[in-house]
Amino acid sequence: MRAPRTTEAGYLWYGAGVGSWFAGFGIQAVLVAHLLTNELGISAEALGLAQTAALLPSLLFLLIGGAVAERRDARRVLVAMHLLAALPAVALAALVYSGALTYWAVIAYAFALGTVNAFAMPARDSELSNVAGANMMRAVTGMTILQFAAQAVGTVGGGAGAASFGSTPVLAVQAVVLLSGALFALRLPPAEPAAPAQAAQSSLREIVDGVREVLGTPELRHPALLVTAVGMFFIGPFLVLYPLLVRDVYGGGAAELGIVNAAFPVGTIAGSLLLRPVHIHRRGRAALLALIAGACTLLLVSSGLPFWGLWGATLFWGMAGAVFINCSRSIFQEAAPQSHRARALSIYQLAFIGAAPLGAMLAGLCSGQIGPLATFAVYACSMLVTVALIWSLTTTSQMR
Repeated sequence: MRAPRTTEAGYLWYGAGVGSWFAGFGIQAVLVAHLLTNELGISAEALGLAQTAALLPSLLFLLIGGAVAERRDARRVLVAMHLLAALPAVALAALVYSGALTYWAVIAYAFALGTVNAFAMPARDSELSNVAGANMMRAVTGMTILQFAAQAVGTVGGGAGAASFGSTPVLAVQAVVLLSGALFALRLPPAEPAAPAQAAQSSLREIVDGVREVLGTPELRHPALLVTAVGMFFIGPFLVLYPLLVRDVYGGGAAELGIVNAAFPVGTIAGSLLLRPVHIHRRGRAALLALIAGACTLLLVSSGLPFWGLWGATLFWGMAGAVFINCSRSIFQEAAPQSHRARALSIYQLAFIGAAPLGAMLAGLCSGQIGPLATFAVYACSMLVTVALIWSLTTTSQMR
């Protein structure tokens, strides 16, 4: 069993690694959308399929990543993933520089990074439990602020850099940022695996045990339902509809896409800062109310706001997202047993991202038929119906 470590130094090095990872992935988010929509000029349906392919690795490998995190030192896993994550950026930079960019090359880049991320996320989440200290909600909130701050910097910087200098130097910067995280991960203290390799069960059996643990525990099962709804109705459409909205409705390019995409993490940072001194007694109810607020915001976006209104609405959506992320993740972190923590947390991440490929694909198809604005309204109403069902049929609103 791993002994909890609460040193401030460990938490700070952990935070530096989180910052480097999400800055790199903030760059990826804006570059993938920019290269596909603006450089290659693909259709809404093709963008939906591309973002679906980019999200598939989480569906395929996240539970395996959770099992690996419990059988290996999480520090070593994080070092390896940071090193591997730099390779797709270097390869795509070479293709862009040589003028050989294709639709499938961008998909391969996104798929490769998604695969690495599927193994990195459970290791990172498991390590947080070891450096967080006694106040898990405060630790989660702090990392949420850092995660979204780094993502916002990566998104704005990536969009502005691509507009000013082209995609090749931005991809080179992304590779350097991701590589730096390996150095930060090396500074984390080593830890004994929760399930030593020589005594571990098969990966398939470990995954089944993790799924059984989540399904059998209401404090894990109900938040998993909520984050599945977020993946389906929020994450997938965000990845597909925002690039289409910026291009087709507002006539913007990489810089405008970076600015509006950054509004969500900026809102999440602001919401997390407001949450830090607050003690939420019913975190399940707060999470449900946050989803209602997010859905209502998407209804407002569907009305065709001016660009500044779109930015402001997305900022508010991010603030609502801060409430949901911090409450749902804290419930999950505290309810997951140490023996199954990495596997349980990988299922949490899988619930977040697992439904996103379907949501992205349907968003692309729907937008191709009725346009991005009307598609926002469809997804907002779907989330409101889902929240109403979960509120009335489960005990989620009573969770503390």
